[in-house]
Amino acid sequence: MNKELKFSFEFFPSKNARDESVAWESLKKLESFDPQFYSVTFGAGGGERIKTDSFVKKINKESNVPVAGHLTCVDMSKDEINDIALNWFEKGIKRIVALRGDVRNSGEQYKPHPDGYKNATDMTAGLKKLANFDISVAGYPEIHPDSKSKKDDLDNLKRKVDAGANRIITQFFFDEKIFLNFRDDVTKAGIKVELLPGIMPIQNYKRVKNFSDKCGTNVPDWIRKEFEGSDENPEIQKMIGSSIATDLVKKLQKEGVNEFHFYTLNKYELSYAVCSRLKSYKKFLQTKNNKDKGEIRI
Repeated sequence: MNKELKFSFEFFPSKNARDESVAWESLKKLESFDPQFYSVTFGAGGGERIKTDSFVKKINKESNVPVAGHLTCVDMSKDEINDIALNWFEKGIKRIVALRGDVRNSGEQYKPHPDGYKNATDMTAGLKKLANFDISVAGYPEIHPDSKSKKDDLDNLKRKVDAGANRIITQFFFDEKIFLNFRDDVTKAGIKVELLPGIMPIQNYKRVKNFSDKCGTNVPDWIRKEFEGSDENPEIQKMIGSSIATDLVKKLQKEGVNEFHFYTLNKYELSYAVCSRLKSYKKFLQTKNNKDKGEIRI
């Protein structure tokens, strides 16, 4: 509990100039927490790639916070991925989040590009041969939807780490026990890199429930009940979401977790509120501990 709190934040490339202005304002607001890094998601398709590339380079140029660009295997050859990665590296962008990526249409089965990396493990190994990238990969506390079993999922995660991944960022979850059990499983599997829990403050319950259904994240029934009757009141939903996320992080802190990765959905308010409350709570505990020890000096 006495360790320094550390945060990182995820954004996605905006569809238009107005949305990018909102995302940029959010990014600048969150700088006050001295983030370890920002990450920018990567969408399939040429236009989305260009938007990601542009936003990653803007952050690198105009912010003092390191940026990690996402790269996915979907619909891309090795040469295309390598060219983007090397271009980033030449500009001082050395962090990458390496992902297999999701299929474009629901129900489709993932198939690698005929000239591409097979999966995130293959990409991680390939990028490490190109340059000394700092690579994050994804972990799934509730098992990736395409995995046959927990063991299969952990074996795949270990392959990614053995290929050179520097850290694991988890999919979001809403029950601290799910993460803590996953942390135990990761340790037992011999995986020793940094494990960052992904935190999704709920801004809009229906939207997050839809995300959760697609990625296999369980939304506990008690959370559904918390949001009952609030569909027409977004401000109430934000207050509830902020409280749930803050409580989740506090519970993880008590178990020795001190670094958290927030999925912002390009809006700073909830992540800002949660981080502010956590910082204030930490100061309160430090002051209380010092008083208990008789160490307060005037």
